[in-house]
Amino acid sequence: MAGRLAKDDLTPRAAELVLAACRGEAALDHALAGAPAREHGTPRERTDGPGQGIFVSEIRVRGFRGIGPQARLPLAPGPGLTVVTGRNGSGKSSFAEAAELALTGYNARWTRARHDVWRQGWRNLHQTDTAVELELVQAGQMDRTTIRRRWDEGDDLAQGDWTQDDAPFDDRRWHDALETYRPFLPYSELGTVLDAQPEDLYEALHRLLGLEAITEAQQSLAEHRKRLAEIVARPYDRRERVRAELAASPDERARRAAELLGSDSPDLDAIADLALGADVGSGTNLLHQIMDLQLPPDDEIERCRETLDLALGAVTVVATDNAQDSLRCSEILRLAIQLQESGGNQSCPVCDLGRLDGLWLHKARERAEHLAKAAAELHDAADRLDVAVAAARALCHPAPDVLRDAQGVLDTTAVLQAWQAWDDCVSIDDPVRLRHELFDRYTDLIQAVDQLKSVAREQIDRRDLVWRPMAIALFEWHSQAQQALADAEVLADVTEAENWIRKTAATLRSERIAPFAKESQRIWQRLRQQSNVDLGAVRLGGTRNVELDVSVDGVSNSALAVMSQGELHSLGLALFLPRAMVDESPFRFVVIDDPVQAMDPSKVDGLAQVLADVGLTRQVVVFTHDERLVEALRRLRLPATVWEVCRGEESVVQVRMSDDPVGRCLNDARAMRGDEDLPEALRTELVASCCRAALEAASHARFRRERLGRGMPHAEVERVLECALTTRQKLALAVLDDLGEPGKLLPHLEDVVGSWAVDLLQACRVGGDGGDLDVLIRDTELLAGWLQR
Repeated sequence: MAGRLAKDDLTPRAAELVLAACRGEAALDHALAGAPAREHGTPRERTDGPGQGIFVSEIRVRGFRGIGPQARLPLAPGPGLTVVTGRNGSGKSSFAEAAELALTGYNARWTRARHDVWRQGWRNLHQTDTAVELELVQAGQMDRTTIRRRWDEGDDLAQGDWTQDDAPFDDRRWHDALETYRPFLPYSELGTVLDAQPEDLYEALHRLLGLEAITEAQQSLAEHRKRLAEIVARPYDRRERVRAELAASPDERARRAAELLGSDSPDLDAIADLALGADVGSGTNLLHQIMDLQLPPDDEIERCRETLDLALGAVTVVATDNAQDSLRCSEILRLAIQLQESGGNQSCPVCDLGRLDGLWLHKARERAEHLAKAAAELHDAADRLDVAVAAARALCHPAPDVLRDAQGVLDTTAVLQAWQAWDDCVSIDDPVRLRHELFDRYTDLIQAVDQLKSVAREQIDRRDLVWRPMAIALFEWHSQAQQALADAEVLADVTEAENWIRKTAATLRSERIAPFAKESQRIWQRLRQQSNVDLGAVRLGGTRNVELDVSVDGVSNSALAVMSQGELHSLGLALFLPRAMVDESPFRFVVIDDPVQAMDPSKVDGLAQVLADVGLTRQVVVFTHDERLVEALRRLRLPATVWEVCRGEESVVQVRMSDDPVGRCLNDARAMRGDEDLPEALRTELVASCCRAALEAASHARFRRERLGRGMPHAEVERVLECALTTRQKLALAVLDDLGEPGKLLPHLEDVVGSWAVDLLQACRVGGDGGDLDVLIRDTELLAGWLQR
């Protein structure tokens, strides 16, 4: 993956997301959160697998479906083809389903059953104790593993005791391998391989390719991309609705917000200010400014009043009627003292009667000090009054502009008049009048301002009642838009990473499925046998389905539309066998139930060859009631072990090694020959019937071998055989290759084989006495052997 990333033109951020997604969901979340990249993601939980090179050595069943007392199916644990035959109802499929149920805990026929009759019909009627056992052998090891499922009476199929070598069965250990390389193909699934849900076959094939990590990474990136796309699109999807609601409101803030939202790139900071109240509309702003009107605080007014009162009081105390005379006298004495000190004793320049001498100087100084003290007190009181008056006037200032600006929103006339009257106090010269006018007018102003603020508050509350829900909606949209803005860049990186990994996954799927598709095509070519349907490429589509290039006489078409049931079965096998045969599979066995049904004879030959080829490297166990597969294996001289399943009374099932049809008929003849309980006449007729059946089976085998060897189609061969009704006609076909010349058969046999062959045919037709039955069986075996050679 890192090598492919290095070759492609991918941004560093997108490449980091690709690698993080491949390491797991936690690593991707870590990377998307902007945290520093870590070398390893969270390790995924894994369990030890079941081992490698697993074969089946025996299947044991009791009390399950058609099998009552315990029956055993021994199997050679190694590569090779084993065919288990038996008539319908013999119990052969019970072995196949038991093996699958023992290992997987699942069987489509019973697990998916909808009707109670099916769900409850899995127990055998003649055996209450139900158990299935699968004995496995691992290559290179001597020990055997026994997997067992046992049900008590009353248990449901999904219940029961599931053990492995008497320990609890750890299905987690086997789960991944069984999901990916499932070695069982029951008949109930063979016919539905193609018409099942498309994603089922897709998943089955996709698991083989080992791309789970990149697929999960692609899915994870897709989920994050969808989530981020919703976040990025959410504010723009909602913007028009919010804008329409705001535009319909009379509130100037709502109209302003609607204008902002109408822009292609809304100013998010301005919208935030509106939503949070930092930027209010003009009218609302004026109301808030009215609420913010400030007058001197009461304590400052009270301090100013006290200061002015004290200054006026002090002036009142010292400002008597003689105060000014004292000030003038003080000045005259000061000048006279300076005159005396500079000129010495002399006459008083004012009255010219008194004399400014030393005695006068002493008295003048005492009186001057007294008058100076009184003058100083008067000056001090006057200064304090000036300061107090200045401070009082400083409290007054012109009415703020907001009172005039807000005239269209509120009636501010009363406040403006009160404020102007208060501000006019600055021009009052009389301190006493100033003291009365200033504070009285202040009280009037306070009342007018308080009343105006009350009205403003009512209007603000009324406007906010309408604005608040719109502000909340606007703030929510702003939060979404901010998040979308932050996630837009992340979305671009995630989208780039997803597109790259989707393209890479498609390339890897094509590369890895190519060998698998080639093997499926090879198997189909062996199975098709005279079919005009051709299988081309097998691809995994982008819509989680399997794309099959099927053509009829070179014209593309749908598989389901053009294929017969037998061809669909063949194609199902062509898709199943490569999955079960991959080298990575721990299972070296495949179990196939009834693959022959609906196949014409030519396809049975192809099936025999395919199964024999698979048997070179795998243990192949096939269950069938159709003798054509066994006949084809023997006719084509393909190696195979054949077991025959027979069911007796009370569901007693026996498994025996099966001979060829000729040998089986001769064994039956010998068994009847030795049965003393049979009446003589009946025994003679039954033995003769078995001998005739042996000769007919040998004749069929020879005729098929000869005609098919010359290239005659299977269907034509079978049509000719159907026309041969008697034993002699069938022998004529085999010996003379001509159905119309049965009269030449006996002379030809006498010349080529001997007269005993002619006598044998006569004895098989009419029967013989009890003493001749051994000879009859012996001669039948000799003639059948000659026919087969």
